[in-house]
Amino acid sequence: MANNEDPLRGAESLWIHGAGLSGATWRSLASDLPLARTPDLPGHGQAKSVSPPTVERFADRLLPLVKDDMVIIGHSLGGMVALELLARTTARPRAMVLVESVPTVTDRWIGRIGPRLARPLLRYLPCSLLNLTSGAGQSALAAKEARHFLSQMPRERLLDAFDAARTYDGRSTLARVKVPTLVIVGSENSATHRGGRLSADRIEGAEFKVLSGGHMLHIDNPTGLRKSISAFLSRTPRQPSPNNPLPNSRGLS
Repeated sequence: MANNEDPLRGAESLWIHGAGLSGATWRSLASDLPLARTPDLPGHGQAKSVSPPTVERFADRLLPLVKDDMVIIGHSLGGMVALELLARTTARPRAMVLVESVPTVTDRWIGRIGPRLARPLLRYLPCSLLNLTSGAGQSALAAKEARHFLSQMPRERLLDAFDAARTYDGRSTLARVKVPTLVIVGSENSATHRGGRLSADRIEGAEFKVLSGGHMLHIDNPTGLRKSISAFLSRTPRQPSPNNPLPNSRGLS
């Protein structure tokens, strides 16, 4: 999938997964990247939970991983966490990529009412039915991926992730992002298009791209996603650190 010209291979990168998944979901995109970090969000995989379960607390947990000149990639809930990381870090990341992520679900009536109706179903739906419905509307591969991870996740932890996403509002944070940003949405999931466009419009200089696939773009279209990120980085300059400027940078930012 990648070659020696791929700018991702020489970049430190932080890949933040979506709700109900774990860092292992990035295996098809990041397994050949020696400098990639794919942590589990709190309450996911092997990571301990945080209380209260909020995007802000999730970002606090990952904040020590953020470095100068790092590329930060976030999918869905992970994109919310990535946005919050950019607002909190004192480091100077190289770029941010938001994949199938919106800054809030509260800006539309369906986003305000839908999650309230869905939460009781998440709490009380039998595990067999929850696993069956978790891949609804997704490709066969994406549905298999979602069911694999959700089958291993305790119900309370899934509710925590759901609550973190439904209560977050990062709209005021968008204008504070000062790193090159690429916003990518899947053509088959129109639910994220409005929010993705909002992020691209409010982040100065951000690019917006639609790729073939659904919400699980990293499963539906890993090659296209990887190529899109690499192409974006190829036209995105590295960020010099104040204490370790890049060659010929003369210490300028």
